[in-house]
Parts: sequence; structure tokens; C-alpha cells
Amino acid sequence: MDAIVDLGTNTFNLLIYEQGEAGLRVVKSVELPVFLGKGGIEKGAITADAFARGMGALRQHKATAEAQGVTSIRGFGTSMLRNARNGAEFVRGAQEELGIGITILPGEQEAELILAGVRQAVPFGSQPSLVMDIGGGSTEFILATNKALMWKRSFELGVTRLRERIPISDPITVEEEARIARHLDNQLEALYAVVERQEPHVLVGSAGSFDTLASIVAAEQGIALAPETTSLAFTALAFDAIKDRLLRMTRAERLRVPGLPEHRVDTIPYALIQIDRVLLAGGIRELAWSRYALKEGAAVLLA
Repeated sequence: MDAIVDLGTNTFNLLIYEQGEAGLRVVKSVELPVFLGKGGIEKGAITADAFARGMGALRQHKATAEAQGVTSIRGFGTSMLRNARNGAEFVRGAQEELGIGITILPGEQEAELILAGVRQAVPFGSQPSLVMDIGGGSTEFILATNKALMWKRSFELGVTRLRERIPISDPITVEEEARIARHLDNQLEALYAVVERQEPHVLVGSAGSFDTLASIVAAEQGIALAPETTSLAFTALAFDAIKDRLLRMTRAERLRVPGLPEHRVDTIPYALIQIDRVLLAGGIRELAWSRYALKEGAAVLLA
């Protein structure tokens, strides 16, 4: 049995798994909110409080893994760790204090691992699909078919980064929403050009914000997302209804939405606007959620 920790900008995610002839078998998966980028993402440094929260989460994940009989844990760091001035110090502390080795992933490799994870959960066809993974620090996009990876890119447009760059009112105003949309459109020109040329038929979303969106969709449709459920398909129409409703809510109202965890209440507006811009740019009317993402891809490709 092996274990991987995906050290994201908002959450640290533990995967305990086995690899067999039938493929990946997930034994346990645990998400801990850490907010590693809080207060420091735009300054290029992990704050002292965030540093302590991160080490505490790693300690907790290590105890969980050891209770399952895991003897070694590998960590993979993403946007915050690769951009923070003291990212290397955090990596060193994890190794020295906890014996957890962390590899900091370049954005392009992060995208490849995400695709490897998503491929295990969602079927791809001969027509291109656009994979979107919204993190706290960065958002990865991958265009792929069942046979090929056609294009990939990481953008520093994660929800924590956007939140610190463009604060919003409670509830968000139409003007603030438009400002976020303009910022995204300016940054995503390269993506829009590829989408216009290749015409992907579906947007496949993975990781935190899409996990939340899938939970909200399932709650609204009366569907139980069992642990063995690895994907959920829904329409852009269903997404639009959720987006329009949540963006008009106050923070207190969002706290009461079934399927929306408290640690994503403040960032979900940014995720919804970002998804909306991508759907509009590509004229995409179908979405699919993937339970598997970076850590499952790392389990397969870097075993």
C-alpha cells in the first residue's frame, strides 16, 4: 500500500492506494483545508501561520497513512510551493521533521498528471475534451482525445490568487463579476484560441471547485455520490442555474447550500465565473466531473 499527498494552495489531499492488475484501487482519500496561500500568495511567500497549518496537515495525513499500514508517503507540491520564496524551506521541513519527500511540480507536468488521473475516471472519445482543474494558485487546462494529449497549459489563475487580487463585496456585485471576467479573458487568450480552433465538445472538471460543483449538482438532482462514483455528467444549463443562484447569494446564504463545504464558500464565486468564461468561449454545453485528478495521476505515472 502506498500514499501520496497533493500539496495544493488551499487543501492538502491524501491518497492511500494499491496498484493491481485491475488498476488503481483507492483505499482512502482525505482532504484537509490548509490555505497555504492565504495572506501570502500575491506576495510570493508562505506566511508563518500558513506554514504551521501545512506542517500540521502533513502530520495528520502521515498518522492517517500509518494507521492504514503505509510505510512511505510521497508529496507533490503545486502553485504555491513552486512560486513561494520559502517553498524550499517548507519542503526541507517536511523531510526533516516528518520524513516526507516533496517534489515540486512545474505547471506543465502538473497538467500531465491531472490528465492521467482524469483518464481513469472519465471516458474520452475521438472528439477533443477540455479538462479544467481549478486550484487555489493555478488553473490547468488540457485538451485531449482518447488517443492523444493535444495541448496543455497552466495559468496562475487559481481561486485564492484571484480572491486576493480582486476582492469582492458580500454579495458580489455585477461590476465586480465583470471585472473578474475581464481579467480572466485577458489572461486566457491562448486558451480561447485553442478552444476556437479545436472545438471541444465537453468540459471535464477535476479537483476542489469541481468536486464542490458536482456535490451541489448531485444534491439538487437527488443523486448520492458514492465513494466508488468517479464521474458525473451534467449540462451547461444546470451549471448556469447554479451559478446564477450562488452569485446572488450572501456568504451566509452560501453556507447553507447543500454540497458546499465551508472552506470553499469564499472562493466558489471565482470558480463559477471562471468556468462560465470557458464555457462561453468554447460554446460548450456539456460538462463532466472527475473524482480523480493530480494525485491519482501521480499514482499511475510516478509509481
